[in-house]
Amino acid sequence: MPSRSPTFTMLTALLLQAVACTPARSEPPHGAQVPGLEPAFRLSRRQGSAPGVSDAPPGTQLAQRQLTQQAPPTLQEELFTRASALPDVEVAPSLVSVPGARAFVLRPEAARGPREAFQAGTEFAHIHPADDGSLHMKLPPALAEQVYQEGWGVPHPRSGTPLVYGPRDPAELEVVWQLLLRSHAWARGAPGAQL
Repeated sequence: MPSRSPTFTMLTALLLQAVACTPARSEPPHGAQVPGLEPAFRLSRRQGSAPGVSDAPPGTQLAQRQLTQQAPPTLQEELFTRASALPDVEVAPSLVSVPGARAFVLRPEAARGPREAFQAGTEFAHIHPADDGSLHMKLPPALAEQVYQEGWGVPHPRSGTPLVYGPRDPAELEVVWQLLLRSHAWARGAPGAQL
């Protein structure tokens, strides 16, 4: 049997040690609870007409944003406060939105969802500045389709990421919150992301 060099042996030992000390990227336990997520929640039709939305034309610096029916700043801040307190969430400037958009970013070790659950890096959602108040959030495709059908948002014209309208009242805040919880669950690879 050929002899191995001491360098090869040492590198092999270090590699094996590193692999043995690296925690496995496990799936969340089946049935793990997602704080605040209501399993009985069903998406109902949004009342009234759809707000005006910019179309973010390709080749321009214009961003997709909600132009009318903006959420009151108190509801925007309530949503922001709740989202920033979710497990494994950090707040950062958005990597994909306008200046002033606040992104909800998962810590890398918690980002167990599919690549499609993120906009950029581990950003799964962001809330636009107060003069807009809408959110872009990644949702499982079937749920995103429900959002569009029930009048709660529209897809981004280029990325397809759902733009979810800002909540106009406390009842709408709860609907948008349940959608955001599902975005968070999908990004974490936790159960409960679907309706």
